[in-house]
Amino acid sequence: MEKLSINKGFKLKLAGRPDAFIKTIDPQETVAVSALDIPYIRPKLMVQKDERVQTGSPVFCDKRDKTIQYVSPATGKIKEIQFGQRRRLFAVIIECEDQDDFVTFNPISDIGAINTDELINQLKKGGLWQCFRQFPYKDTANSEQKPPMIIVSLDGSDLFSPVPGVVLKDQHELFEYGLNVLKKFSPNIVVTVRESHLDKLESSQKHVTLKIPDIFPLWDPGVVLYHLKQSSNENGSWSISLEHLLMMAKFLSTGQYPVEKFVTISKPDELKPHYLIRQGTPIQSFIGTIPEDNLITTGQFNGRLASINDYTGFFENTFNVISVDESEQMFGFVRLGTKTPTMSKTFLSCLTEHRLRSVDATLHGEERACINCSYCENVCPVDLMPQFIMKALLTDEIEEALQLGLLDCCRCGLCAYVCPSKIELSEIISNGIDNYYATIRNS
Repeated sequence: MEKLSINKGFKLKLAGRPDAFIKTIDPQETVAVSALDIPYIRPKLMVQKDERVQTGSPVFCDKRDKTIQYVSPATGKIKEIQFGQRRRLFAVIIECEDQDDFVTFNPISDIGAINTDELINQLKKGGLWQCFRQFPYKDTANSEQKPPMIIVSLDGSDLFSPVPGVVLKDQHELFEYGLNVLKKFSPNIVVTVRESHLDKLESSQKHVTLKIPDIFPLWDPGVVLYHLKQSSNENGSWSISLEHLLMMAKFLSTGQYPVEKFVTISKPDELKPHYLIRQGTPIQSFIGTIPEDNLITTGQFNGRLASINDYTGFFENTFNVISVDESEQMFGFVRLGTKTPTMSKTFLSCLTEHRLRSVDATLHGEERACINCSYCENVCPVDLMPQFIMKALLTDEIEEALQLGLLDCCRCGLCAYVCPSKIELSEIISNGIDNYYATIRNS
C-alpha cells in the first residue's frame, strides 16, 4: 500500500461530518428516475404516463448510445413526466406499489467464465453501465475502449460523503466480487481511501492500493489520476465509486437491480446519520423541514443546487443544508472574525484552525476584478493556475486554456471558494470543459 503525498487542497475543518449510525427511511409513495445529475446525457423517453413499470425496467436511454438504459428503482405506475426548457427530460416520477416485481437477469457466479461483451451488454440493459465514468470529461465510459486504469474511490466526491466503513459493512464478499468484475476490463485497478477511514475497512483493507491524506479533494479520482499517470494514454482511464461497485456486484450476482443506497446530510444543529433509502427517494423525506431561505446542495463546493421537492439522483449521495443571511454587517471590515473561515489569514479565526467551522452562502459583497492573489493556485490539487485559465476562456482562447491544463481540472470547486474577488472560477472552467467537449463531439 502506497501513500499519495500531496499537501495542496482544503485543510480547514468544517462542521457536518456524518455520524456512523444508520437510519432507514420508510417506503415512499413516489420515487423518480432523475436526469438532472447525469453529465452530458441526451435522454430519450422509453415509457408513457400511466404505464406500469417493473423494478429494473428501462425508463429512458441515452440517445448517443441507446443500449445504455436508465431503469426504474420501483414497481408501479408512471405518475408524471417532468420536462424543462426545450422539452428536455428532467425526471420520471413513479407511483410505487407495495411489492417489487423485478426484471430478472441470469446471475453470474463465475465472473472469469463470462465473455466481456456479454458482461457489458448485461450492465447496459440492467441500468448500471453508467457507473463507469471516463476521463478527462467524466462522461459515461466508452465500452469500445479498454481503459489503461480503473480508479475505485472508496470515498465520495464531497467532504461528507458516506463513510466507506458504513457502506462496506457485511458487504466485503461483494466488494471482492466487484473487483473481479473490474479485472475483466483492465489489469490495472487502483483502490483509494482516506487515511482516517482505512482502519474501519476490516477485511477489505487488504485490497487498498493507495491511501490518501485527509485533505479535500485529494481522494477525487481526477486528482489521483493526475498524480499517477505516466503517459497521455492514461488520460482515458475510468473511475467508479464504492457504492456503484457494490451495486454492480449485487446486480450481477443476484440478477436483480439493487434499489437501496446510502445518503448523508449536513444540517445545522441536528444528528447526521447515514440514511438508507430507496433510489430516487424524495429529498424532503429525509431532509425534513428547513427555513425557506436555506439552500440544499449535493456537495459543499461542487454540487448542484437542489429543491426540497426534487428527487435523489443516481450519482447523488450527499446533501448539505446551507443557511443564507443577507443582512448587512455594520462595520464588517473591522470585525475580528473569530468564527469566520479564512484562507488568507484575514481574520482571527486563522489562529484556531483546529476548531470546526460552519459555512453559509452569504456573499458579503459582489464580484470584483481578479487581483492575481494566487490563492486559487495555492489550493489547486492538480497544480493548475485557475486565474489564467479563466482569463483565457473569457477571451475565447481555448488553445491557451488547454495548454494551461484545462482538462486536468477535477471540478472540486476550491478555486471559487478561496477567491477573495468572489469570481465563480469553478463554474467558468467547468463550462469551458463542457463547451470544448461538445465541440469535439459534434465535429
